[in-house]
Amino acid sequence: MTALLGLSRLIDAVNARLGRALSWLILAAILVSAVNAVVRKTLGVSANAWLELQWVLFGAVFLMCAPWTLLDNEHIRIDIVNTRFPRALRNTIELIGHALFLLPLCVVMMVTSWPFFVKSAPSWDQVAAAFTAFPAAFAGPPDAWLRGLITWWTQLIGIGEQSSNAGGLPQWPAKFLVFAGFTALFVQGLSELIKRIAVIVGRIPDPHGGPGGHLSSFEADAEDMAEKSGRAKR
Repeated sequence: MTALLGLSRLIDAVNARLGRALSWLILAAILVSAVNAVVRKTLGVSANAWLELQWVLFGAVFLMCAPWTLLDNEHIRIDIVNTRFPRALRNTIELIGHALFLLPLCVVMMVTSWPFFVKSAPSWDQVAAAFTAFPAAFAGPPDAWLRGLITWWTQLIGIGEQSSNAGGLPQWPAKFLVFAGFTALFVQGLSELIKRIAVIVGRIPDPHGGPGGHLSSFEADAEDMAEKSGRAKR
């Protein structure tokens, strides 16, 4: 159990750092949206790539920050009902929920999303050819390097499945996010399962049931509502 708890702490640390880092993509999506709107309104210029970039950034935050959300116990649930159950029953619900619902769902999504990504992604030969051509961007005089680099970048993002919208972005990076997001969520689910078992056997305190925690705040709300309801009946 000690080794498993060590693995759980490692998973928690990695997903927390990943979540905090990728949460900045929300700001990036806002900036992209704002700049796109200003340019479209003032200059009458826009591109599907800017619109699709907002979708990809949002998808990255939604999928890749889900493990961090699970770690902090912030996923939506019926807390007002759950908090009325005895603590042992709540622990059992958590255990069954992670083992029989969350983890199997993640496995299904991982298994089905990987071929979905592979079918869309460029081949290794295409990727290798693109990076082999990189030095050619600097083959001319220095004043032509920027133009050569832009040409190389255009060719690089042009491999693999492309958007059906004119001027859109490649589709395979967004499809990879589905696999990566559910893989990270699966690993975090294992961590939560380890911690829940450790809580049940008394090895660690409940990380979400202490003072000021997410669970305790709902317990306080539920008790307050019950008290007010009792007063009203009197």
